[in-house]
Amino acid sequence: MNKLKTVLPVLLIGNLLCMMDVSIMTIVLPKIQNAFNVNLTDLSWALNIYTILFATLIIPLGRLAVRFGRNRMVFLGLIVFGLGSLLTGNATNLAWMLVGRAIQSIGAASIIPTSMVIGLELSTPASRNKVVAVLAGVQGLAVALGPSLGGFVAQYFGWRWVFLMNVPLVILDIIIFMLVLPLKHEATQSIKTDMLGAGLIMTTLFCLSLALIKGYTWGWNSLPILALAIGTVVAFAGFISRERHTATPMIDLSLFKSRNFDGSGLALVLCNFFLGAFAALMPTLLTKVHGEDELSAALNITPYSIAVMLSVIFASLLVKRVNNKLLVGGGFTLIAGSYWLITQLPVNNQYTNLYLGEICLGVGYGLVAATANILVVADFHGIKLTDSQSVANVLRQVGMILAIAVFMSLLSNNIQTAKNQTLTFSHQTVNRLAVTKAVKKQANQKLTRKFKQTTTSNSQVNQHIAFKGVTVSNNQRQQVIRKNTQTTLVKVAMRHQIPISAIPATQQRQIQTTVANTVNHTIDQQVQSTNQQLRTGISRIQQRLTANLNQAFLKTLQLIVPLSLMSVLVIGIFKFRQ
Repeated sequence: MNKLKTVLPVLLIGNLLCMMDVSIMTIVLPKIQNAFNVNLTDLSWALNIYTILFATLIIPLGRLAVRFGRNRMVFLGLIVFGLGSLLTGNATNLAWMLVGRAIQSIGAASIIPTSMVIGLELSTPASRNKVVAVLAGVQGLAVALGPSLGGFVAQYFGWRWVFLMNVPLVILDIIIFMLVLPLKHEATQSIKTDMLGAGLIMTTLFCLSLALIKGYTWGWNSLPILALAIGTVVAFAGFISRERHTATPMIDLSLFKSRNFDGSGLALVLCNFFLGAFAALMPTLLTKVHGEDELSAALNITPYSIAVMLSVIFASLLVKRVNNKLLVGGGFTLIAGSYWLITQLPVNNQYTNLYLGEICLGVGYGLVAATANILVVADFHGIKLTDSQSVANVLRQVGMILAIAVFMSLLSNNIQTAKNQTLTFSHQTVNRLAVTKAVKKQANQKLTRKFKQTTTSNSQVNQHIAFKGVTVSNNQRQQVIRKNTQTTLVKVAMRHQIPISAIPATQQRQIQTTVANTVNHTIDQQVQSTNQQLRTGISRIQQRLTANLNQAFLKTLQLIVPLSLMSVLVIGIFKFRQ
């Protein structure tokens, strides 16, 4: 137990850094976009490549750790993750960043499942639940904390330090690691690696992850998505067939005979699905719709991070004392209540409902995740323990990937609907203004161009409508002055029954000056009146657009309320301790 107290902080730091990098980029994407001058669709691959490779490599690397040594695998993973962080933080273009993020994900996949097994092997039966809860809780906390910490770091140190801050922490972790865990004489198991099974499960997870992440961008009925769907089904069927007939499977399928494992796996997918929706959408809602800067947005979602951390700790202490059905069922019920509160968020930046909802979400997630993370390994030891942790980690990532895919797709549709509704309101508003038909036509054309832009990512949400006002050039003014001057001269000539040329030059210049003053004054009044009318109209349109965009986000999140209530039914799968 004394050794566990020494080793556990090392494992916690590694888990915290790896999982934080799943979500920490979400709040600094606009800054990176400006730095690299790329579109957000391309930049989103910096997020996607980390998530896809992470989910794909967890199971194969978890198995390799048994053969080559778990301590060595985590140690190597820390080095690889630190190198990837260094490359990402110093990237000068998108290609460089993608390479760095890919290296980061390989390191993370080496650390996450194996560090959990190391902690469990060093624990006693009495402390096992606490070790699982703390390590898994830190993973959930890291995902929740990512946007908050990212906003703070980017505000004061620049976006590069969102990644570079990993480097000194990794170096510190490596130094302590070498002092507390053996690397030279580590016990290993001489097991064969099912390379075909590894390839099939990697293909399955890669095709599934890529299809879910890019489905809303490429189109769910597009040829690439259909090909990925077919590839997922074929590879997974091949994997199951392979695992049933090989003597050295990548995953022992007998794991799924455990009701606790099955229930926990489903609960982990669901709670991370609900967690991922908040982590993916809320930073953009606060920055792009409510107009908060990155730091303010980070502070506004901090209660959620704190609630996750505290609830996981308390839930781990309650697992042996409280009926587990109450913990899981109560957790999903709290998640439903949290999203009901969050979806009442007004557009006037009053965040009381948000804070209350965040706290309920963090507590609900902690109750479900802590209980499921303990029960998912409750029935296993040895190599099955490793396999159960690897699968559990994959399921957490699948939950996150599903959240990104489902809610980004729904959000994209809801945003387009919000823009179409606002465009209709805009035309109605402009047509009621007391301005000329030409000005109305010009304003309506500009608004149509504004709202008809295709939305390919929620990060492209922008509620600002630029207003420059109408102007009258000097040439236009002179044309009117000359015309009015000529008309006035004609009237004077007719009144005196003389030709225009007979009007004295002094009088002609006086008439021209008078006309010019009158014309300029009239034009200035008309321009001022027109611009005031347009400002009033644009202000109304701006308010309606902000309200519609806010509603687009909240409507997307409303789906979670019934889903999380239905998730309470998962308690029927478990074989709970009473």
